[in-house]
Amino acid sequence: MMLRSNNPDIAIAQEWVSELDTWIRTHGLCGYDPFDIKQARLLRMIQTSPFLRKTGTALCDLFPNGMRRILRVSPTENPKAHALTALGCLRLFELTQEQSFLDRALGHLDWLRQHASAGFHGLCWGYPFDVFGKGVDTPAGTPVGVISAIAGQAFLRAYELTKETAPLDDAQSIAQFMLQDLPRMDETDGACCFGYTPTDRRRVHNANLLVVEHLTRVGALTGDSAYTEAAEPALQFSLTHQREDGAWPYGEFAPGEPFERNLMELVDHHHTGFVLRALHGIYKVKNDERLYDALRKGFKFYQKLVDPGGIPLNEYGRYPVDIHACAECLLCCSIISESLAGAKNIAIRSMRWSWYSMRDPESGAVFYRKYPFHTTRIIFPRWGVAWMYWALAEYLHRFGK
Repeated sequence: MMLRSNNPDIAIAQEWVSELDTWIRTHGLCGYDPFDIKQARLLRMIQTSPFLRKTGTALCDLFPNGMRRILRVSPTENPKAHALTALGCLRLFELTQEQSFLDRALGHLDWLRQHASAGFHGLCWGYPFDVFGKGVDTPAGTPVGVISAIAGQAFLRAYELTKETAPLDDAQSIAQFMLQDLPRMDETDGACCFGYTPTDRRRVHNANLLVVEHLTRVGALTGDSAYTEAAEPALQFSLTHQREDGAWPYGEFAPGEPFERNLMELVDHHHTGFVLRALHGIYKVKNDERLYDALRKGFKFYQKLVDPGGIPLNEYGRYPVDIHACAECLLCCSIISESLAGAKNIAIRSMRWSWYSMRDPESGAVFYRKYPFHTTRIIFPRWGVAWMYWALAEYLHRFGK
């Protein structure tokens, strides 16, 4: 794939991304997911009770494969996994100029085109399983703004590398879905928030900003100001709701809403990373000082969510350490290091700890969760492998040249 660096931190990342690349080519992207088991009837019944939900989660973490066999959960192929893997392949193509990486990335984009949700105004994708929770009942296949935005990043990167019109057309199609099918919840100050799905009216910051980022980038590349004008009120929504300490909760909750308040007010690691990456992407297009101020303030808080050894933390504590948070720490800090001093060192520490603590030494694949005295060793293609694959590719793109 590439010559091994004499820098040990680069060499580890090179070896690891090569292992994950081999794993993906060998096993494919069809597999289990942390959320697939929650569609099982028994677990759906307990999702609205925090205590019973945590008990069910503990059983699934202790016996991940056995619980799925008992509850007859089948493996699925997730559109997000294809988008993430495409992003990783595209970065590796930039690094190595190996045509095989570009060919595989375009193959993942073709898969996305062929598996888009039908009946909407543009290309869009959902999860291949139901998503159920308090105030939320989303059938499998319902398009999700987050998945569609991540796919949009892959199509836009393919356009930037190939200069072919088809990926840009696809990115514009995704933008039309966002503008015409996602609800917008209006605020009294003229701001608004894009919905998570066409039927989900929760005001979730990472989902909102990922949509804003996609619309902003499409507007910049096409010269069509309608995209950026539509995104501005939603950008204002999340900027206004940044906490004084720099953090964003998962979303905004108003009394009387049917959603789970604890979830909406939660500050966790990987969703904070999503917000910072999206803000950074918007800032790179708009070069607006208010965005840089919000990004800098947000990163100051984010540093509290990583311990000195590189372990990702949540506002509520350390355990369980989730592979998704590990990958996001590496990914977020690699990307925003372009604008913020200190992010590179966090990325290095995070990569070292994740390699030592969350990686299968035989295959390079990544384990799901780590507790003080137990590691859940199930391998999730979407939640773990694909995210870490992209994260390592971004790390090498930023620091391994």
